[in-house]
Amino acid sequence: MVQLFYYETRGKNYYRLLKHEGHPSKILLFPYEGWARPACMTYWILDVPWWSKKRCRVVEVCGTKKNTTKAKIVNSGSGDMCVVGRFKKTPFEPDFKLFLTTNVSNADFQLGYSMTGTLERGDRRKGNWQMTHYAMIKRKGY
Repeated sequence: MVQLFYYETRGKNYYRLLKHEGHPSKILLFPYEGWARPACMTYWILDVPWWSKKRCRVVEVCGTKKNTTKAKIVNSGSGDMCVVGRFKKTPFEPDFKLFLTTNVSNADFQLGYSMTGTLERGDRRKGNWQMTHYAMIKRKGY
């Protein structure tokens, strides 16, 4: 039955899926090969409060170091979402855009992912963005 729920929610609203997963959601980040900087194994924790669908708290965990910020969720429609925010203590590329979609491919669905997407980092004022990581949220039980 759990597999049937995820199969039926492919391409549907992201909030229903995040609510079913439970709060907070762990986002696995895999470095993009074209990114020139070294990247340690990090993951993000996305916590959407019950009273808002447009705001969230993002915690970046890199080893024992944690950065926390508040971010805005933009619903792009048809199961797509964009999380936009800024880490204040990061000296370079403080801004981020996290794009996630519930329209996962069959291969990703078989690997246990319920949402996939990309992470872009850069500077919003200068307008330069680089794709740095692939982002994925695993289903319950995987």
